[in-house]
Amino acid sequence: MVDEKVLILGAGKVAGPIVKYLLNSGYRVTVASEFLYQSEYVIQNHPLGRAVEWHAGDQEKLNALVSAHKVVVSLLPFFLHIDVCKACIKAKRSLITTSYEQPGMAELHSEACKSNITILNEMGLDPGIDHMWAAQMLDAIKAQGGRVVKFISVCGALPSPESLDNPFRYKFSWSPMGVMRASMSEASYLKNGEVIRQGAANLFRNTFELNVEGVGSLEAYANRDSIKYIELYQIPEVKTFFRGTFRYKGWCETLATLIDAGYLGEEEFPNNVSTYGELAAYLMKLKPKENVRDVLADKMNVATHSNSILAMEWLGLFSNVRFSAHLKTPLSVLTDRMVSKMKMLPSDKDMVVLNHQLLYELPDKSRKIKNGSMVMMGMNSENTAIADTVSLPPALAVELLLNNTVAHKGVIRPLCKEIYEPILNQLTKKMKFTMNEKELGEDQWPKDW
Repeated sequence: MVDEKVLILGAGKVAGPIVKYLLNSGYRVTVASEFLYQSEYVIQNHPLGRAVEWHAGDQEKLNALVSAHKVVVSLLPFFLHIDVCKACIKAKRSLITTSYEQPGMAELHSEACKSNITILNEMGLDPGIDHMWAAQMLDAIKAQGGRVVKFISVCGALPSPESLDNPFRYKFSWSPMGVMRASMSEASYLKNGEVIRQGAANLFRNTFELNVEGVGSLEAYANRDSIKYIELYQIPEVKTFFRGTFRYKGWCETLATLIDAGYLGEEEFPNNVSTYGELAAYLMKLKPKENVRDVLADKMNVATHSNSILAMEWLGLFSNVRFSAHLKTPLSVLTDRMVSKMKMLPSDKDMVVLNHQLLYELPDKSRKIKNGSMVMMGMNSENTAIADTVSLPPALAVELLLNNTVAHKGVIRPLCKEIYEPILNQLTKKMKFTMNEKELGEDQWPKDW
């Protein structure tokens, strides 16, 4: 039996697959979370599992937990990773996270090197599998002497087509608050040599469509800061570099209207606002007795029969129904309502879609497109594609670290061959992830890109 100690911090919706894989592979696993029952639930009474109650503010207990294990995996909210990283440096224990590398993490690189540990960030799906697959494709192009001219990478966690039953064309397999806050992030990318920067208000109005084999046409919008990855991917010659998010058509239009109307705001509204209709009237500064639905549509410059207005009406945002008194901000009211009407039902399935498109030029000046698509379907609301794709890559990374096969120390991302090659190999061969690649002609590059 292997019998190595692994600490998993967090027992949320994506924790199940990594815990199950490590336990079934013979590793002793401790799962620490704010609520003991959550840790116990993901361990499922496995004899190698141990459930621990731990609260994020308890640094002393965190230090003790980290010291007692060989590798730590943080599935915690991103803002807690710095504290975990510092605890790992102090205890000389390697750390894996599935989140974007947080501000301040890079400054800990030299300390991590001195402790001879690896801090492996962005090791989930997006970021994670997207990085590893992109690095593999880029290395293959460079091996032919090719130069990358354009790069587009888009990923999305969506309901499966048969689970679409609302005008938002979306359901939540994780926190609506997290999805909405992520929607307010600014984005930047490179398009035909020009740096494009977009605020949240314009993000959902500057979309384009991509056709994904096996799925059909999906809308893509920019995802955070793409520019920094040009250097990390080591393709300074690239003229277009875009990282984005997939949604079904309809979501982006509706989000743009909600943002313009102020529903993603986090400032408290007056205590006399207690119904959904009153909140809409307050946000729109309407006069008494004005028709909330029609005036909001007019002020937002959208048709009253547009998808966004129909979606807001379906959600109940124009109704006289009272919302819970503890909700004090427009965003909390919106996400609470979304939880009640847009959550994954037990029979629902989710879907993960990842698409890479690389236009490259060979030494003979010929140009080709390398197109890679991955479509993963969940089984039901308990066994989701998003959980598998986020937490199985770090599970495999745990094994690499325990086997001392990762030479890179300090704060890194999974872009080196010693990490991406064995993990992608395991995902496709052992875990049956389907990652299809094909070569296309230059004429099949996305229009206007």
